[in-house]
Amino acid sequence: MSAGAGASAFAGGAVDDVPWEQRTRAAHALGLEAHATAAKLPGALLEFVGALGVWDVPAARGCYLATMAGRVRPARGRDRALLDLEALGRGGRVLLPRVSRPGWDADALARALGDDPFAKALKLQFEAVDAPVLRFDEERRVTDADLAARHDDPARLAWLGESLRSAVAEGTGVAAVLLGPWLGLGLGRADKLAALVGLPVGEALIGAGSPAGLRFEVARDALFKAGGIEVISRRVRAVGVAGGDASGGTARFAVSLEEKDASLRADAVVLATGGVSGGGVIYTPAEHGAGADLPSGGRVPFALSLTAPVRLGDGRGALEATSSLFGPALDTVAWPTGSRQSLLEAVGVQCTGIRAAHGLFAAGDAIAARPRTVLEAAATGWHAGVEAASTG
Repeated sequence: MSAGAGASAFAGGAVDDVPWEQRTRAAHALGLEAHATAAKLPGALLEFVGALGVWDVPAARGCYLATMAGRVRPARGRDRALLDLEALGRGGRVLLPRVSRPGWDADALARALGDDPFAKALKLQFEAVDAPVLRFDEERRVTDADLAARHDDPARLAWLGESLRSAVAEGTGVAAVLLGPWLGLGLGRADKLAALVGLPVGEALIGAGSPAGLRFEVARDALFKAGGIEVISRRVRAVGVAGGDASGGTARFAVSLEEKDASLRADAVVLATGGVSGGGVIYTPAEHGAGADLPSGGRVPFALSLTAPVRLGDGRGALEATSSLFGPALDTVAWPTGSRQSLLEAVGVQCTGIRAAHGLFAAGDAIAARPRTVLEAAATGWHAGVEAASTG
């Protein structure tokens, strides 16, 4: 059940199993390429990726993605609309059309990407070129998602393909074309465009708000429909034990919805609410309830966004009330240090694996101290779903 967009809807399109910075540090320490440290993925996870259809996760290698920040970074996989630099082989020119849009400076981006160590290792050259991408004046200002949606129109995609094909024909040694996050909200638009141009065309990776998150939602909803899964768009207020023996037989839960007196009964519940960034965990130090006076007492500075019979932790144990009414010293613990997660990333539901209690499971960023990556969320979600379905 959901009443709004979660962290998955804001994903940029990189599909990681572990944080990419961690993989890069490990590879550097071992004197290996970043992809040499990639672990083999479980068969069940690969089955889910295949069924979803929106991601490309190569079995034997990872990929390299160009970012809008001017860096090239490794990833275990990608949204299929993103350009995989690793697949281009060594050498070749990557063209970046000049497009009059905020956040897209083809000349500056080409220079930055060309100086990146990963790009140099791949022997790729990035070059800004003149090629029409926008057809109407207002497209300079519409959101990335709105511009992406226009390329779901086959006629519009054909027009863009002709424009890019002309730009490619004017040069030699062109390996690919790199664009902003504008290649459709539906699936397969980048592949269709590549077929029209005659060589790979793909998007650069951006942060929150990429159309990649919307493409994921399209693929997810299609998978739900194919599997006969009912989706109820309601906000959950509380999960409580309604009956049954929590130490033995099936735990029966009462799930309270936002409407007064609205509730459901469930044999099992999976908490896939996300963490602090996704809104599933709320930062709520004692000062937030102080009003015009001092708070009545100390309290744990984080809380689940709904009521449930679980405890929050940070990987080192259950969270305790802080002595300061302002909560923890965020200036020292809110940022990652080396391999240590930041407190804001680590906070989540205390679990044994995916199990928070009998019949109650957690997945993804809702679990304390697990990697905050797409494949970790998919893997724990898969296992939690299987366990919940078999609870009886």
